[in-house]
Amino acid sequence: MTLIGLETYHLIHNQQPFSMNIESCVMALGFFDGVHLGHQRVIHNAKEIAREKNVKLAVMTFYPHPKEVLSNGNSRVHYLTPLDVKEDIFARLGVDRFYVVKFDPLFAELSPQDFINHYVIGLGAVHVVAGFDFTYGFRGQGTMDTIGEDGKGKFQVTTVPKVHCSEEKISSTLIRQLISQGDVQRIPSFLGDYYETRGKLQLKSRGHDLGNNTFIVSMHPFFMIPALGLYEIEATINQHDYRGIARIREGKNGSVLTEIKLFNRITYPVNPTIKIKWVQRIFKKDMLKHPLLNSNKNENVYIMND
Repeated sequence: MTLIGLETYHLIHNQQPFSMNIESCVMALGFFDGVHLGHQRVIHNAKEIAREKNVKLAVMTFYPHPKEVLSNGNSRVHYLTPLDVKEDIFARLGVDRFYVVKFDPLFAELSPQDFINHYVIGLGAVHVVAGFDFTYGFRGQGTMDTIGEDGKGKFQVTTVPKVHCSEEKISSTLIRQLISQGDVQRIPSFLGDYYETRGKLQLKSRGHDLGNNTFIVSMHPFFMIPALGLYEIEATINQHDYRGIARIREGKNGSVLTEIKLFNRITYPVNPTIKIKWVQRIFKKDMLKHPLLNSNKNENVYIMND
């Protein structure tokens, strides 16, 4: 698949040979969930080296999350960035090739040396860039301390150290924790932008009067959803931007329901896909003084009520 100059290749171990033309590249390695500021440091470093060497910039990631496979399916991972979102971000960052390696039991058994031979040297890497904590091969036995030796001089290595913000290490784990607590306003400091989810719009009522601009959103199943509560959001529908509020509450049978109200009049889109950026949580004590709610005080904000 090609997206704004980005070529995406899905690789399954033991399906040989590779179908694409192999070109020299600088390869950034990692899972990159969230593509947070630490991940972006890895990719920007790789991009600069690729520019200096006049070769392609490649990013390799793995799917599904290793935890899902190594737990025999007993551990489900909610992603900050599902694959299609990662693809969009990498295209914007100027990546030329995106390799998605299927993480399955066969791949998990691969020795560190075999991983390097097949997926790094075999894909033309002349320089590898990864975070300090990147591991590879069976049980993560390969590390950034051993990758140079495993490469046998076939490529150079750059290790990106920890990236901190306010003395906290930037990590996908930290961002997941903030989302689960509803502390979304802190996320841009670590992610570089508001946390974003995607889903499909559904009318809250079955009528066609959209004067209230109130919708239920069916979220993409792999996204992590913030904690129950009321939030200020920025929404994008059909390339048009809107401000609004969202309420996440319990639905039937233990499900989680996301309702949104937009403060701009819209027509129902042909393709009812929505991107939601979670700006900040709104607590009950702050409702009356919140500028977005106060400026729309004549609106009926139904999602505040059950």
